[in-house]
Amino acid sequence: MKLLRKKHGMGLPAMLAIVTFVIAVVATLLTYAVFQARLVDISFESSEAYYNALERVEATASIIVRDQNLDSAYLLDLANYMEVSIDSYNESVWTISSPYSDTKSVTSYLSGSASSISTYDNLFVFKGNEPGFTLDPLITPTTLLGAYLPEFIETTFPSITPQTEFTDFQSIVSYVDSLTSIPGAYLKVSPTVLSNQSNPTVSGHWYVDGSLTLGKNKDLTIPSGYLLVINGNLTMNKNGTIFGNVIINGNFYNSTASNGAAGIAGTMYVKGNVSTDGKLTLGDSSIPAFVFSEQDITFNTNVNGYGYFLSDNFTVATKKTSISIYGGVYVNTSSNLGSLDLIANPSLNETLFYDYGIPDSIVASEGGSTFKYTSPQ
Repeated sequence: MKLLRKKHGMGLPAMLAIVTFVIAVVATLLTYAVFQARLVDISFESSEAYYNALERVEATASIIVRDQNLDSAYLLDLANYMEVSIDSYNESVWTISSPYSDTKSVTSYLSGSASSISTYDNLFVFKGNEPGFTLDPLITPTTLLGAYLPEFIETTFPSITPQTEFTDFQSIVSYVDSLTSIPGAYLKVSPTVLSNQSNPTVSGHWYVDGSLTLGKNKDLTIPSGYLLVINGNLTMNKNGTIFGNVIINGNFYNSTASNGAAGIAGTMYVKGNVSTDGKLTLGDSSIPAFVFSEQDITFNTNVNGYGYFLSDNFTVATKKTSISIYGGVYVNTSSNLGSLDLIANPSLNETLFYDYGIPDSIVASEGGSTFKYTSPQ
């Protein structure tokens, strides 16, 4: 039996259509590749510009502190030489800034008349929205933590002479990391040490090396006398509460769904952003929540309880009505309190500050003759 085969091939119109399609696909792929390469270039240029600005500001502040000179002619010459701007913020504070884009700049605050002040009398006794209240720019999460950590190390590890000077948030975390090489001090552990527990509880002086995500219905308990350090992000899920004090070298995110809840009954020092997608319950009058973020705090739904918040920007959802906080909100740049009901908390007990993980005093720009500056942000 003979096999029958068609003798005619593909027609010219069909061939032209395929060739046109192939050319179009190749052109699209080339365009996409060029676009991606351009994105990489833009991202690299942006990062490079940011770090160059960061270095200029940091170096300028260091030179001023070294020379202990705030003469206007000296500052003008230095600003021109370092290609930064040095401006008066108030009578005792200067800003050092350098742009890294058309709309963004790196800024550091410097004072030549810093002295030790009470955090209770100069910060926590206020709500933060009183007329005329201005946050001292030298009071930041880094300076608060930098003041508390030496006292904590000296109390917890008497044989260790603590470091007392820190340049930025990362330098604090790096210092704790260095303590993991000392027997009997901090112990470096994997995030799974906590995430695999059904009831995550810190049972040692732990430095968690990596981001930590806790599943739903899991609380994180840090007993009194401990200060957990997480070298990464912390993510909480549905119906989880943080009890105790923690340093987060990254972001804090509460991913609780709208029908769930999460809680904070302790103190969090956060290098990055703090944000919530679900209902958040804060501590009570005896154990308030203290949340200190080097960047922004954003609450997208109901927040209730006792708490104190320090950040660059602070924002709450404007459409929610059940938002009430007994405590304070302190910002460096801007706050959008929306429907937040901010109520004074007269029951705050400053004698418990050490247990809360916050210092009772800090060096800020009120009197004295000490040069201090904040880490560039």
